[in-house]
Amino acid sequence: MFKKTTHTKLIVVALLLPIISFGTVGVISYYEINSFISNDNWVQHTYQVIEKADDVEKSMLDIETGERGYILTQNIMFLDPYTSGLSHIKAQLDSLRMSTVDNPVQQTNVEKLTLSINQKIAFVNQTQTLGESGKVDAASQLIRGLEGKKIMDNIRQVVDDIKNEENKLLDQRSQASQISAQNTINTIIAGTVVAIIITIISTIVVFQKMKQRDEIEKTNIELHLETEKLKERDNAKAELSAMVSHELKTPLVTISGYAEMLRDEAVLGTLNPEQIHAVETISSQTVKLERLISDIMDAQKMDLKKMKFNKREFEIDELMAEQIQIHSKLMNEKNIRFTNTTKEKLSIKSDPDRLNQVFANLIKNAVDFVPSSGGTIEINASKKNGDVLFYVKDNGSGIPKEKQDSLFKKFYQIDTSLKRSHGGTGLGLVICKGITEALGGAIWLESEVGKGTTFWFRIPNNGSTNPNQTEV
Repeated sequence: MFKKTTHTKLIVVALLLPIISFGTVGVISYYEINSFISNDNWVQHTYQVIEKADDVEKSMLDIETGERGYILTQNIMFLDPYTSGLSHIKAQLDSLRMSTVDNPVQQTNVEKLTLSINQKIAFVNQTQTLGESGKVDAASQLIRGLEGKKIMDNIRQVVDDIKNEENKLLDQRSQASQISAQNTINTIIAGTVVAIIITIISTIVVFQKMKQRDEIEKTNIELHLETEKLKERDNAKAELSAMVSHELKTPLVTISGYAEMLRDEAVLGTLNPEQIHAVETISSQTVKLERLISDIMDAQKMDLKKMKFNKREFEIDELMAEQIQIHSKLMNEKNIRFTNTTKEKLSIKSDPDRLNQVFANLIKNAVDFVPSSGGTIEINASKKNGDVLFYVKDNGSGIPKEKQDSLFKKFYQIDTSLKRSHGGTGLGLVICKGITEALGGAIWLESEVGKGTTFWFRIPNNGSTNPNQTEV
């Protein structure tokens, strides 16, 4: 069955690889063709601009020719090209201006052209007025002068500048269009060749694998019985793991429930001090075991990137007050001064339950290492660079610098001797690091032997999450 599946996968892969290759060629060709079409459109646009510039020049020639013909002959028929040119020139200039709106150089040329054309029209209108008023000699003298010719020469020069600029752009765009066309051809040819080669190689590989199939099947028959035995063992291991995971939790609930019942005088009556101490020991050890199982499960979730987070907006002062409420009983029992020095009123979008978990681990560590008399633990939250910065500070024994880098490693213990007085799995700080980084933040510490330790952790105030983690 395994080999059949493997060969099926090989065949599927052999079929998919050429399809993917041709698909890739198609996508690249699509973009290259679009680029070619775009460049070709710009080439056509350039020809249109040149044509419009020619139209403007032709209209001005019609205006000039008609005006001169009329003045020299007094024949009204010569006013037809003059009138036609005047009626079209403004629209032609506007069209030329709109067609070159993307080119600052051409826009400047169009403005120059417009100015010269206005000057020429004013000059023509002046001679026309003189001719119509019977002052033909004055109009003829004006025409024979150089002013009209200079203006017309300026118009021709600007039109030539516009056409030269467009011809320069035409060369560039034609070259880009040719390159796009050549790239498209090269992509299709190269992609097709690669796809054919991949098809041939895939076919050869599949053929060789199929040829080996008979030999493998023979070996599989001999190994079949042993494989079945191994499967049975694996199934037994899986069932055992599932059962142990379930059974580790089930008795804890029962033990914890009965321990609470024992404390209730209405159930079993009043207990003597030794009995109360025994019940409290049962409860505390149950909590430790629950925490151990929870830590192991959380560490496994972080390794698999499957730890889930539930983000919501909440007030920081409520979170900090909750720490005092949760841990006050323990602090009173240990005679530890536990204070919240938060001054700012802040809010944040994050997972309050996971932040409670970070605080719980850091506060528990602090409790374990503060002195038995005069111990102090301080918690605080403040805003810094748009993030919320938390810390848990204690006046414990401190941590040597050579051991600080290893604190966030799994199962690491500062005191590795057999007689160390503090319990724990060495997973607490690992979990803290995993949670803060998954929430987009960071955790670090400052410590000096004999002066205590401060654990800092920063959480972004924008609700961001590490993309490798799951948010619910």
